[in-house]
Amino acid sequence: MSVCTTIQQQVYCLAIEICAAATQTGDAATLTTYLQTQLQALLDNSDFNNGDDWQIVWGPAVWQAPFSDFSDQAAAVCYNSSQNVYVVPISATNPHSPYNVFFEDLAAVPVYKVPVAGTDAGNVTVGNFAGLQALLSLEAGGTSLQDFLSSTANGSDDLVFCGHSLGGGLTPLLAYTLYPNGTSGSGWGNVYTFPTAGPTTADATFANVFNIAYPVTVTGTGYQMWNANQYNTRDLVPNAWAGASTGPGLAQITTGIFSWTSAMYYTGVEMSGEVAALRTMAETFAGGSGNPYVATNNNALFTGAREYGQITDSATLAKEILFQHTVAYNEEFGVTALFDPAEVQTWIQPPLLPLVQGVSGVGAAVAAATAAAETVPETGVA
Repeated sequence: MSVCTTIQQQVYCLAIEICAAATQTGDAATLTTYLQTQLQALLDNSDFNNGDDWQIVWGPAVWQAPFSDFSDQAAAVCYNSSQNVYVVPISATNPHSPYNVFFEDLAAVPVYKVPVAGTDAGNVTVGNFAGLQALLSLEAGGTSLQDFLSSTANGSDDLVFCGHSLGGGLTPLLAYTLYPNGTSGSGWGNVYTFPTAGPTTADATFANVFNIAYPVTVTGTGYQMWNANQYNTRDLVPNAWAGASTGPGLAQITTGIFSWTSAMYYTGVEMSGEVAALRTMAETFAGGSGNPYVATNNNALFTGAREYGQITDSATLAKEILFQHTVAYNEEFGVTALFDPAEVQTWIQPPLLPLVQGVSGVGAAVAAATAAAETVPETGVA
């Protein structure tokens, strides 16, 4: 029996596989060739395709920041002609890319937010705006993603945008930028999104207009729906950067000094301070009491089983955070047979993970967060 039996499982797998060049270095052409080989291998795998006819029809394409030799952003278009579905997977945070880790992910200070294209469509973090511009600039065979989709659109096919982590945050932004009215007037049968583990990247205005253009569409149980961010309630990333008191939001990031069952992480007294420092960092980046970020439609798909028991040191905390953001999703979607857990954890890492590994105390953490928030450059997005 095939591993993937639903289109959502296949879409999720593409969102993971588009990150496969993260550990490689070289120019964009070299990385594109590598990524194409890896992506094609997945499409040819019978456990993935379930007998469907899949092919790469645009890209993949890799974008690099100036002087970078990493895959700083990547996307492709894959077509399932058996189900008449085009899928646009967007890459996640590349933990080896300084541009991804220190700019796209952490440039969330509200004072530098940038308007989303469109009439009164709200504002987005400057880091994610930069990521969006990178995606829009990608070309494959001399054709941009936007031009390819425009020329390919037809009422017999559906179009799905997807991504995990950073890709999950960029998914609604790219879909809305290209199709601000969703399916209406797009030329497609339906235009959907399927983000997973996506952080909140924009304000309430954007959330409102996006949710109207892309209403939740349920096709089955669990993850079988479109236009909702699918997330693990024990994953730090979907809880950033919104300030919601109900998930996802920064208020959900808690420690577990006395509670094993309900807390996000089960820590001792010493580590409770470190988790609190991480939350303070995120809140500082997001503007504190003036936090403007609001999540779009979401689905609290599952609560990941803890990989570790009580956490008593930074190394174990980092491992738990990484597990809940990566392997826990593969387990929930039932696709562990398609991805090596250790490999995926080298492809994708949460934006706060480097901070976890370097924090030695609450005071140092808060000071670092405050200093970083005050020194984010006002320019840097063209």
